[in-house]
Amino acid sequence: MFSLSGEALRVTSDASLFASTAEMRIWYSNEPCPVAEVPVFPQVDVLWNHALKPMQPPVCYRNTMAYPDFDGSGRFDPFAACFFLLSRYEEYTATSFDEHGRYSGYTAWGGAALLKRPWADLWRMEVHDEIRRFYPGFHPQVASFRTVATIDVDSAFAFRYKGVRRTFGGFALDLLRLNPVRAARRMKCVLADEQDPFDTYEYILDTCLSQHIEMRCFFLLADPSRHDINVDYRNAQLRERIQDMHDGGATVGIHPGYESHHDVRILMKEIARLETIMGEKVTHSRQHFLKFKLPVTYRRLLDCGVLHDHSMGYADVPGFRAGTAHSFKWFDVEKNETTSLIVHPVVVMDSTLRQYQKLDTLEAMQVVAQLKAEVRHTGGDFVSLWHNETVAEQGEWIGWSAVWEEAIKP
Repeated sequence: MFSLSGEALRVTSDASLFASTAEMRIWYSNEPCPVAEVPVFPQVDVLWNHALKPMQPPVCYRNTMAYPDFDGSGRFDPFAACFFLLSRYEEYTATSFDEHGRYSGYTAWGGAALLKRPWADLWRMEVHDEIRRFYPGFHPQVASFRTVATIDVDSAFAFRYKGVRRTFGGFALDLLRLNPVRAARRMKCVLADEQDPFDTYEYILDTCLSQHIEMRCFFLLADPSRHDINVDYRNAQLRERIQDMHDGGATVGIHPGYESHHDVRILMKEIARLETIMGEKVTHSRQHFLKFKLPVTYRRLLDCGVLHDHSMGYADVPGFRAGTAHSFKWFDVEKNETTSLIVHPVVVMDSTLRQYQKLDTLEAMQVVAQLKAEVRHTGGDFVSLWHNETVAEQGEWIGWSAVWEEAIKP
C-alpha cells in the first residue's frame, strides 16, 4: 500500500538513528520529531494493540476526506486507517449477519455511502503527496487502471443436461406459472438441440479477447443442494466449457458450493474435481453468494492450497469493501501475521445492481461509471462480477449485457 518506489523500508524506534540518517524518512509517532523538514504522521494505538476488540470508530472529515477517529482525538492516522479497512478488522468481532451469514455493507464502517470511494487508496495518495512535499523526487510505483472481467458459473446451462426428472419438472413448473414461451424454449433446447440460453461462453470470450481484457471464471462443481443447482460436474459439456474458457485465456478457479462454507472436506472435494477436469493445480477461488467469514474461510482456503481469493465485495451494496481496488495479501488479525493468500477485491456485482439495489439498466450504468471513475483516479483493477446467465439477454436480464460490456470496457 505504501510502496517506496520498490526500495527497502526500514522501521526503527531509535530516535538517534532516525536523526542521523541521510535517507528519505518519515516520522510516525506522537513524540516530538527530533529533526525538521520531514513528513510527520500522528499515531493512534490501533497498530500496537494486539487485543482484538469490537471497533466501529466514528467517521471524521478533513475537507472531503473521510477517516476513522479511533480514539476520539480527531487525529488522522493513515497507516492505522488503512490497516483497519484492508484487514477487515471490524468483521472479526461482528455479530450481525444476513440470512446467508454474510456481513452487510450497510453495517460496515460508515455505512453504504462511504463504500462509494476507495478510502485506503485515497489515504495512500495523501501520504504520498505529503512525502513529496519534502522529497520532490519521490515517485512511488502504483498500478495503473484496468478492467477485469470475472464470470461466476452457478448454472452452466438453463435447460440442457439437467436429466429427465429436472427437465420435466421444470417443464411442468413453466406451465403452472403460465409461461408457455419458456416451456417451449426448454423443449427446443432439450429435444431440438437449440442453443441453451445460458451457453454464453463464446460471446464472453470474444468480447474480452477483442479488447484484451483479463478474464477470470469460477465454476460451481458442488453436489446438488437448495443453493447449488449446477449440472452434474461429470457432464461432458460442462467439462468442455471449462476447458474452453481455460484455453481461451481465462484464469479458471473454483466457485465453492454453499455447503462447503461449513465443511472443509466438501471444499477439498470440489477443488479436486476442478483439478481433475483441468489437469492442473487450482489456486483461485470465489465464494458462492460471496459468503465468507473471517478468519475461518480464508484459513480453510489456504489449507486447501488456494492462493488467490476473489470474494472481497458485498452482495448488497456496490463499492470498495476493503477500501481499495488493488490486490493485497491477507493479514490474519487473530494470528497477527501476513499470509500468502492474495485478496482480489470485487467492486460491483450484477445481482447487487438489479436485485439488491433495484436499479434499471440506465441507473446501473451510472453507478458503474461512478465507480470506474474512482478507480481511474487512484489506479488499480475495476473488477466486476457477472454470471453467464446475466449476459444472456433472457428474462429479467434483458438489456443487461450492455451494462456488462460497459463495465468491462477499458
